[in-house]
Amino acid sequence: MPYAIDLDKISVTEYETLLKTANLLPGRKILLENIDSNFAAIRGQGIQSVGELKQAISTKRKLTAFAAESGVPETYLVVLRREIGSMEAKGVPLRNFSDIDEHMLLALEAKGIRSARDYLERAQGTSAELDALCELVRINGVGAYAARAFLEAGYRRVQDVADADVTEMLHRVNRANDEKKYYKVKLGEKDIRFCIDCAQLLMRYQD
Repeated sequence: MPYAIDLDKISVTEYETLLKTANLLPGRKILLENIDSNFAAIRGQGIQSVGELKQAISTKRKLTAFAAESGVPETYLVVLRREIGSMEAKGVPLRNFSDIDEHMLLALEAKGIRSARDYLERAQGTSAELDALCELVRINGVGAYAARAFLEAGYRRVQDVADADVTEMLHRVNRANDEKKYYKVKLGEKDIRFCIDCAQLLMRYQD
């Protein structure tokens, strides 16, 4: 199973549409300002995919040069780079998951398998519990503790979250966390909506 979305599979035009409908964080709503003209300018530089765009603005020097050539404001591109980065699943260490058998962890570590990415790419099927936890942290915004709460609430796969009803999932996840105290923050509807949106994005572009 691929751990992260292949950004080369998402066209710049598709990504523009995604941004228009995304539940953006407050600090990233600037991406909606002049979005049509900014993305037209990006396409005008010959950029066809999000993967290409990421590469084109991957460093400060590249970003500054791209802003000058395209006419897209540098401040806009900085935020855009952060938003693109948020689509890429992070390699959560296996030891961040609570209540995992120590002997199994040591056996995996002996094979060089130390993160959720390592596990899904090289050892999936070793443990149904780790299969679920490592898949859930592929979702942007879901860390080790939230994954444990999602699993406890009955959500084992990215597909489960993508198909979830916001109100029902919020109730089930908060109830699971109230019982087991995985984390202190109480999730709200916007948090769950964000996770569902990210899970749907993963399902759409993971193949």
